[in-house]
Amino acid sequence: MELRSPGLPMEGVPALTGDNDEYESLPEGASPVIHMLAGAVAGVLEHTVMYPVDSVKTRMQSLQPDPNAKYKGVGEALKRMIRTEGLLTPLRGINVTMLGAGPAHALYFACYEKMKTSIGSMINHAGNSHVANGVAGSLATLLHDAVMNPAEAAVK
Repeated sequence: MELRSPGLPMEGVPALTGDNDEYESLPEGASPVIHMLAGAVAGVLEHTVMYPVDSVKTRMQSLQPDPNAKYKGVGEALKRMIRTEGLLTPLRGINVTMLGAGPAHALYFACYEKMKTSIGSMINHAGNSHVANGVAGSLATLLHDAVMNPAEAAVK
């Protein structure tokens, strides 16, 4: 299967087959430590970016569901929080979340990759199976949540 658009001049541009696109993967044979490091960095960055939005969401959910609620939307709530309480208010408590996010995502990535290859080789000797990927993702999520939920509960 070629991923070229018909009608566009594509001379000199290599065809994309779609079968060997592993741009989101680490190199073959990467150690579990590399997977854990990649997971920790990804988790910390994700939580850093989303934490202010989560702070606003938590604050909005804590209000009574009243048509005259304090905030009309996420953007307005974020602006009002910063204007009235200070620039760092949406980041209050992020340190505890970061302490949980790094280890939780490190374990998630390492567990997922290890389980994916282990279960995949048992089910399908070629090594890649949708069932193996699903089971590996489920097990990795359980491990991630066992670490992350206590950290999030401590913040809230």
